[in-house]
Amino acid sequence: MRFFLEIIAVAFSALSVVAANSCSVMGFEGTCISATSCTSSDGTSTADHCPKDPNNIRCYTYGTCKIGDGRTGTCLPISSCSGTSVPSYCHGPSSIQCCVSGSPPPTGGNLPGLNARQSGYARTIAKVDARGCAVAIATALVESSITVYCNYNVHGSCNLPHDAVGSDHLSVGIFQQQVPMWRTAQQCMNPVSSAGLFYKALKSISGWASMSIGTAAQRVQRSAYPDRYAARGILYPKAIL
Repeated sequence: MRFFLEIIAVAFSALSVVAANSCSVMGFEGTCISATSCTSSDGTSTADHCPKDPNNIRCYTYGTCKIGDGRTGTCLPISSCSGTSVPSYCHGPSSIQCCVSGSPPPTGGNLPGLNARQSGYARTIAKVDARGCAVAIATALVESSITVYCNYNVHGSCNLPHDAVGSDHLSVGIFQQQVPMWRTAQQCMNPVSSAGLFYKALKSISGWASMSIGTAAQRVQRSAYPDRYAARGILYPKAIL
């Protein structure tokens, strides 16, 4: 009887180790736990993503969240958040909180044709002269409608704070910058650092300030659809700077 109990204890211990394995579903990282535990925590369980585990062990992932100031993030364990963890906006245990990046949107009202989130990002990327700002905002409008995208094809990107999920090659963030050509997913999805990367590339182009907005944007982005930028060459900078 004692030997039988020892076998059960060993098996249970092994199962606990197995159940702690990490897993990934469509770019969202999760943990292999029992389907019962997942359901009780109001998460999303997906079968066949923990192949070495018993049938009742499934990949448990968390979704997106939106906090009071309008910023969108991802429900993650506090220890995995590279930004700020905000409680009370995610289901599941208290260790799962809404992970957001950046500062709260500035006050001052919405810019013409933009919502509060877009206006906040537009002000964030307005860090250079009016001409450069116009090029950046025209580009962001075309590439993402000034939205922070993660990408199913970029591992781990959907665990970073984002507003929407895309699948265009390896493009992420407001400017749809390719990973790793532009930099890491974290750098390309952060509005401040992604804007810095854009401006660095823009200023490296000889004569960019005398180019049309569409031409300057195309020289940076090298898009297959170069005519789109000129159509969005709007004059927001006067309202921002």
